[in-house]
Amino acid sequence: MGDDLSDRFAGGLLVSALGSVLAVITLFDVYEDAVVQADPLYLTLLENSLPLAVDSALIVAGWLLVTGRLPHIVSARRTTAWSLLGGLLTFAITAWVYYFQIVQGDLKPRIIFSHVVTMGALAGLLVGIYDGRRSSREAELKTERDRTSALFENSSDCIAAIAYVDGESILRRANDAFRRTFGIDDDALGTPIDDVIVPPERTDEAERINRDARTDGHVETEVFRRTASGETRVFRLQVIPLDTATPTTDAYAVYSDVTEQHRYESRMTALHDATRGLLDADSVEEITDRAVRAAADVLGLEVAGIYRYDPASDRLEPATQTDEATELVGDPDPFERGDAIAWSVFESGDSEYVDDVHARPDAYAGSSPLRSEIILPLGGWGVFMIGSESRDDFDGSDVSLSRTLAANVEAAIDRAQRREELRRRNERLDTFASVVSHDLRNPLSVAQGFVGLAREGDADALDRIDEALARMDRLIETLLTLARSGEDIGDPEPIRIDDVAEAAWATVETDGAALVVDADPGSDGTVRADRTRLRQLFENLFRNSVEHGLPDGPTERDEGTADSADSADPRGTELTVRIVSFPGGFAVEDDGVGIPESERGAVLEYGHTTSEDGTGLGLTIVREIAAAHGWSVSVGASATGGARFEFAVPDAS
Repeated sequence: MGDDLSDRFAGGLLVSALGSVLAVITLFDVYEDAVVQADPLYLTLLENSLPLAVDSALIVAGWLLVTGRLPHIVSARRTTAWSLLGGLLTFAITAWVYYFQIVQGDLKPRIIFSHVVTMGALAGLLVGIYDGRRSSREAELKTERDRTSALFENSSDCIAAIAYVDGESILRRANDAFRRTFGIDDDALGTPIDDVIVPPERTDEAERINRDARTDGHVETEVFRRTASGETRVFRLQVIPLDTATPTTDAYAVYSDVTEQHRYESRMTALHDATRGLLDADSVEEITDRAVRAAADVLGLEVAGIYRYDPASDRLEPATQTDEATELVGDPDPFERGDAIAWSVFESGDSEYVDDVHARPDAYAGSSPLRSEIILPLGGWGVFMIGSESRDDFDGSDVSLSRTLAANVEAAIDRAQRREELRRRNERLDTFASVVSHDLRNPLSVAQGFVGLAREGDADALDRIDEALARMDRLIETLLTLARSGEDIGDPEPIRIDDVAEAAWATVETDGAALVVDADPGSDGTVRADRTRLRQLFENLFRNSVEHGLPDGPTERDEGTADSADSADPRGTELTVRIVSFPGGFAVEDDGVGIPESERGAVLEYGHTTSEDGTGLGLTIVREIAAAHGWSVSVGASATGGARFEFAVPDAS
């Protein structure tokens, strides 16, 4: 600032001095013409009026330069230098010509005049070039200013022009987007911008950003700012410094609203955290429970539920749903095949967003408070459904994150099922190893021991060898059955229980026992199952009743007690096996000695047997077949005190 003042002062004095010297010369010419030569005064004044005006202009220009009032003067030193240089060159050329004309003794005013005109033309040319360049630059600057102004005013981003005054960012200008978003008017101009848009809890952060902007110039960061609605939203702030001489603006502050992006990224991060919980779950039921909670707590989609496909009933059965869903729609009903949009999503494997459920003719029957839904497939396991009471209530972020959640749920379910299948396979392998190492080795040792006696002519030894080999054959056959029993059911079909039961009864040595098939009211006596495996299940249960249902010693029925015989079966048999179908499943029971309550939890486990000849695998196979169908089995007592195996079949008729 001090150097500029000294330059202006010195330069202005020199220009004024040059104008004064030239003015003195011109006035002396007036005096000489009017007084000494007695020329008419008006001619003298007319002759020197223009030079006097030019001289005066130089004097005034120097004074304006000193006071700093000349516009567009970037450097007073350069301006003064060019002025003096122009005058010096004109003087030098004129003096050069004048000198040689004096030496030659022939003064030629027209030559001097032509050289002065040449210097003026050259000066005009240089000024013209400068003015042309200046005009072109001004036009470029004007276009750039217009574009900048249009960008400033019409940008969808919030832009404010700020100036740094006494350590604060003062709001100078604001575009329409800034005014609308933050609810300001002209009264806010000239005040610190932080007082207008920064929430109180973010004051320290705003002060740090101001320091960085003043120190480093350019700043880019995410900030939280208070909007006109009172909501605090997330913005990406860019502070762009202006390298100009504009005294009122030091930088532009550009605020881009990234609230939705920030929300999406936050939800995605939370979703990844929730996914770890899904993969750590121990069971499919735990996975589904965590999944609907994640939809509500992480994604904010509170009305959510999961349906699983049940091959036994060929329906989509409710697995779990959020409390909010229960409050809104109550206990959900299953979806029959082809019923509702959920079936088409399940069968196609493609998710679907329904913006208006009531406008879809293929939506589930009956009135529903739900208006929009996101329905997502879970592979061959089921569907994930998310709903809302409002029409078209989900945006692209909701749909995208829901798909990600559903994919993670499907992967977690697949992982849990493979883990469970691996556990069951390992248990079967352990059982196989136990049978091979112990149960098969015993009859093998017996057979080997009696081989020597048979060679010595002992006929009974051959019978013992035959019995040992027969037991080994039964064990091998049972192991093969067990290996197949846990495999998934491919394509179950409706089967009449009495038909399969009677076919199985015909293949079992019943020793005079009787079979009774009954059905409760409300049951049509059918179940969806694999016929071969269901028959195998009945065969093992029938064999178990016949082998273990009667006591070892004589019974009242053995002694011919009429009451005992009548209570067992009208035909007077020693044991009656009864099959009862009812809504929700069926049961196989007998009127034998039953199973002690302390052993009921163990009879279905691998290797449990009370017989020396038993394999301990018959009821295990029953459990495996039931599990493959998706049924649960429980062990209890019949009305007569015998054994009862009850199978819960989802939605069995």
